[in-house]
Amino acid sequence: MKRRTFFKALFLAIGGLLLGLFVLDFRRVVKMILQKDTALLSFADPDIIEKFLEEADQEQFWKQFSTTKKMFICFQHFFHMVGIPIPYHAKYLQYRSTITGHFLFSTDLFSNVGDVKRRLQYRGFFNPYKAPCANPFSNLRMPV
Repeated sequence: MKRRTFFKALFLAIGGLLLGLFVLDFRRVVKMILQKDTALLSFADPDIIEKFLEEADQEQFWKQFSTTKKMFICFQHFFHMVGIPIPYHAKYLQYRSTITGHFLFSTDLFSNVGDVKRRLQYRGFFNPYKAPCANPFSNLRMPV
């Protein structure tokens, strides 16, 4: 192997590694997903997504996604941003909706009758096993 070929291969490998680290950063991808999906909502605290991510790490919420699922979400998000639908795009949208829904349950959006015009507060990481029991179908919450 010639020296020039070696250096070309080395630079390509380093560039591919850096690009892979950029694309496969799961925390950054989740943050981008949440920012995109909640762009029309207003929050009282600008660091609400960071708080959610920190508490999700503490609660080990991301353990429900295996390493393969995390890589799948990262790759699908990259191609989704570019606008190229690749196979299993519907599964990516399902995982994306799960993450966004859990984030919205952690705010006070649903406890205030889904009023999207007011500024949302972060209540804490939503864990149904630790949350007090509530009847979401009660007519006391919803106006008739």
